[in-house]
Amino acid sequence: MSVHNWHKKLTIALAMSLLASFVSPAFAAKMKAPPKAEMNKGDYWLGQDIYEEICFSCHGIKGNGKGPSFRSSRPRPQVFTSPYMKRMTDDYIFSIVKFGKINVLLNKTKGFKLKGTTPTAMPAFGEVLEDDQIRKLLKWERGIAAGKMFKDAESEEIFKDACSQCHGLKGQGDGERPRGDQPLGKPFVSEIQPPPMDYTRKEQMDRFDDEFLFWLIKVGRLDATTEKKFDFMKAYGHVLNDKEIWGVVRYVRETFINGKPRKKK
Repeated sequence: MSVHNWHKKLTIALAMSLLASFVSPAFAAKMKAPPKAEMNKGDYWLGQDIYEEICFSCHGIKGNGKGPSFRSSRPRPQVFTSPYMKRMTDDYIFSIVKFGKINVLLNKTKGFKLKGTTPTAMPAFGEVLEDDQIRKLLKWERGIAAGKMFKDAESEEIFKDACSQCHGLKGQGDGERPRGDQPLGKPFVSEIQPPPMDYTRKEQMDRFDDEFLFWLIKVGRLDATTEKKFDFMKAYGHVLNDKEIWGVVRYVRETFINGKPRKKK
């Protein structure tokens, strides 16, 4: 495929994905700072009890994504202690626990809506990129995480044209779409949920093997799950009620994301 042809197709595909996941202006106004409203919901101690009974098996008792069963999941479980999590809203975390990730991305949430935005799945690029281009792009992205950039002009151009709008020019997950009009160089809450991956975070990139990332780029997140059978966060709404789920969200936010665990009196 010539550079001209893939560049043209890439532009069209990117425009389609932008239209499919438009973020309302109202959302940008609400998300200037990390969300606080939901923090008043949920009982911290109830959340701790549930987390240590159910969630720890995948996410680990320390929230580091390394529970007893973490190796059986592809991709590996989310790392709650990663700075990446500060960009994720409590509203989104609640929906993932209640309905499961795929149902949230498909908007099958029984009327529950995220505030001001529509959940956005990683789109497919298999129709505009050849398999060898995807594999070279993966090597280039792995270099970001390792701090050793793989020199390849074509991969760099593809990343700049297709990936940087979400993942940022330096792969830090701070592109124009997730950041919106929030100031550069400061913490921000992503206007895309889930937030685009920050390739510079080793603890996050270690969750993904190359086969998963290849199919993620080629067929997109939804088909990587439904067709290629990669794992995703399952629903727990049939096991936990809303009060219990909000308790888990609060416990995770305070203990792991904010790094301020409470001490029992």
